[in-house]
Amino acid sequence: MLAVLLAACTVAYALLLVRFEVSTAPVEAEFGVPAAEAGIGLYLQPVEIDPADDSMEMRVSVTPAAAGAAAVADRDVLVQVGRGTQIEHVRIRAGEPLPEVTYTFDLDEGEVRDYPLDRYVSAITLAAVEGDGAGQSLPIHVTAWEGLLGYVVTAQAGPEAGTPQLQFSIRRSGAAAVFGIAIYGAMAVMALCALVIGGLVFIGVRRIEVTLAGALGAVIFALPALRSALPGAPPLGVRLDILVFFWAEIGAIIAFFLFVAAWARRGPPP
Repeated sequence: MLAVLLAACTVAYALLLVRFEVSTAPVEAEFGVPAAEAGIGLYLQPVEIDPADDSMEMRVSVTPAAAGAAAVADRDVLVQVGRGTQIEHVRIRAGEPLPEVTYTFDLDEGEVRDYPLDRYVSAITLAAVEGDGAGQSLPIHVTAWEGLLGYVVTAQAGPEAGTPQLQFSIRRSGAAAVFGIAIYGAMAVMALCALVIGGLVFIGVRRIEVTLAGALGAVIFALPALRSALPGAPPLGVRLDILVFFWAEIGAIIAFFLFVAAWARRGPPP
């Protein structure tokens, strides 16, 4: 039985590693026209993701169109960054260093209640014109960094050509998802073990070991500590809290009460 259990755990762990792609490394994805044909280059890098606030901070850096060129603008350009219903303007002046800005984008098509399997989508549109917005449109070369600690970010091009429209798909990294599931599994196992100890002692199948009272009491306080140790700790009330954490905490309290009740009823006299 022990050998079968170990083999099953090994197979399950291997399937988790394959399913959640824990070895995936972030890469740079390129969109728009080739760099040699671009009038301006943009580099997009996710900085921070806050699922509780449905927001993602993105750093937008203007880069030279040609590789190795100086990071100084040779003409006036207006870059338009679309985020939701808003359009932000980034003005580039001739002879000045190329700017770098950070904007907050909305996370759509997902919610933090699905932690740690929550997924989101965030869209961004880009355009560049000469002068202050009345000149000719410039072709853009976009480089997107598909990486952020704790998340897997994948960029995809929009349907229209010319003006880059990017859509970022966001999910927890494989390591974060596996660890989150493991922590919730540990909560369930700890609560089940506590109920077994308290229940068997209460019905008289096992004798009273006073030292177990300390262990049962520790479980009650260990469960919230485990909950706080979750990667990217979500706000209290996600689905796994309702399915696992709340009931595990209640089960640990019940187990402690059963043990104390059995000790009070059948414990040895002084």
